Amino acid sequence: MGDVLNFKCPCCGAKLTFSGKTEEMTCEYCDASFSIEQAKAAQEAEEQDAASSSMTWTTTEQLLIQDENGKVKGYRCPSCSAEMVADDNTAATECPYCGNQAIIPESFSGLYKPDYVVPFSVDKESAKGKLKDFVKGKKLLPKSFTSGNRIENITGLYVPFWLYSCKADGTVTFEGVKKSTREDARYTYEKKDFYRVRRSGEMTFEKIPVDASSKMDATVMESLEPFDMTKAVKYDAAYFSGYLADRYDIAENDARPRANERVKNTFRDKMREQVSGYDTVDAKAENINLSDAKAEYAMLPVWMMTTKYEGTSYTFGINGQTGEMVGSLPVDKGLYWLRFVIGMAVSFAIILLLILFFGKSGITIKGAVIDLVISAIIGFIYVSILKGGMSNVQKSRAAARYMNDSSYKKGKAVDIFMYSKTEKKEKQKQ
Repeated sequence: MGDVLNFKCPCCGAKLTFSGKTEEMTCEYCDASFSIEQAKAAQEAEEQDAASSSMTWTTTEQLLIQDENGKVKGYRCPSCSAEMVADDNTAATECPYCGNQAIIPESFSGLYKPDYVVPFSVDKESAKGKLKDFVKGKKLLPKSFTSGNRIENITGLYVPFWLYSCKADGTVTFEGVKKSTREDARYTYEKKDFYRVRRSGEMTFEKIPVDASSKMDATVMESLEPFDMTKAVKYDAAYFSGYLADRYDIAENDARPRANERVKNTFRDKMREQVSGYDTVDAKAENINLSDAKAEYAMLPVWMMTTKYEGTSYTFGINGQTGEMVGSLPVDKGLYWLRFVIGMAVSFAIILLLILFFGKSGITIKGAVIDLVISAIIGFIYVSILKGGMSNVQKSRAAARYMNDSSYKKGKAVDIFMYSKTEKKEKQKQ
């Protein structure tokens, strides 16, 4: 009897009691009823769902790179406090993070030696060409942005990243709902059958990158992905010649939650792909465990430029390996409204001509007002499309591109019917 008293209603969470009359478990709160088998299955599933995920990582030991005096040379930005290492042959005139043109030569206590380096494959001229192509044809771009040879100030920078590799296995529990309807002369009845849907599997991830510099916009960095990690090499000072190298200031344990989030999202997505046959599916719980999980330190190549427009900083990045270009361009407010007026005027004229030639009653005040409203809407749509093309920065929610496809294995699929609900709605009188 004690076990029965501990059963909870899958529908509302209240206590279930056994009814000798119906030989079912009945909820005292919502009047839902379940067979003993259903109640036990729900209880077991809830206990399994309550298990917490285990996501623990190990990190390689970090060694310092330094000269005989225990220092490395570089530059410090007094504006944003960025610290960048450079050799004697590398000169920097401005900070790639904030655009400050008064960076100070300085010596630092050392640079942590990366486990991997992805060398630059895209040279400066190609990078400038990518940036010029990106701004070309942007009708809302301020003219001052491309004047003054700002593009010439693009800087090659090795950006610090943590790379996360692991095997993930576990389960995700969904609530699946099947709907059916029937009707009689007065009512429409919608029946919903609720199922607890569990999917399990395993997969491996290789070198998921997480930005390790607080000065770098993480969303910009994720937009530059992917980097081809098969081309990564062991550290050699020669790869840094002619480029700046940022010093990481985000510790591995602080970057870890972002890696966990991307692993979880990918695992959840893959489990969701296994679910079919339901009208709606919602994720309710997950239990994901990691093994062979390790974090490594790497330097990845990025061409960067930061400029300010009306007090706002705009950062542009080019993947130094693939040439992928990302950034958000400033919008000239004057050009924005000019394009709106042009779009509205052209639309107004076209609609007016259509009314004039095809309208039965010709041009009326009411028709002109409607034309004006429609033209204004078209004008806003036009400038919204133009504005949307000013940025291609997008956060990566998952890590599917770093999943080893051949490692993906599906586990046992379990679908348990839980309960039904029927709602009736009175038909509208004709």
